[in-house]
Amino acid sequence: MAENKKTRSIGLKIAMFGDVNQNGGMPEVMKQLAKTLKGTASFNTEANQTQDFYSEEEPEVPEETVVTEAGLKQIKLNFMEWDNDVLVTVFGGTTVTEDVTINGVTYSVEKYKAPKSTVQVEKAVRVISRYGVVIDVPRAKIVARFIWNLTNTDIAQIEVTATAQAPIGENDGPYEIYRLGEPKAKETVDENKAD
Repeated sequence: MAENKKTRSIGLKIAMFGDVNQNGGMPEVMKQLAKTLKGTASFNTEANQTQDFYSEEEPEVPEETVVTEAGLKQIKLNFMEWDNDVLVTVFGGTTVTEDVTINGVTYSVEKYKAPKSTVQVEKAVRVISRYGVVIDVPRAKIVARFIWNLTNTDIAQIEVTATAQAPIGENDGPYEIYRLGEPKAKETVDENKAD
């Protein structure tokens, strides 16, 4: 009798982001925004918060335990590079082209301008491990922050936390995990065949 191969997962192959699909499910178009600093990528599920109810007759063990709040499900990673499109994607805001004068020298620059008010960023997130294990989050709240130590031994980073939200699609989970196998064979059309 053949034994099913269990799933194992190590490392990160790619992290991709896309617009939330308003019809549910994952979007067809997703892209890698930036490279991830080694040792910073993770997927964590927090334990649910529970309330125990005890009886006077059996005070040592609960008679009933109910979940009062579901634990957060989060993908975290730190970008080690960016461009203005990445900044707008994870922080909101805009870009403008302006002339800037520093020490008497004028430069024409494309400048990122952070939003003046709080911005809610939602994206679909997909991470794929080196072992072909995929974690899909159809709808995630994105919170980003700079970790920018101005030293010669540190690289500036953008810490991105993607927290799973209630999915839009009726059949979607807040997150979904699966292992990639062999790709399906593409269907070929016989051009010589008459309709």
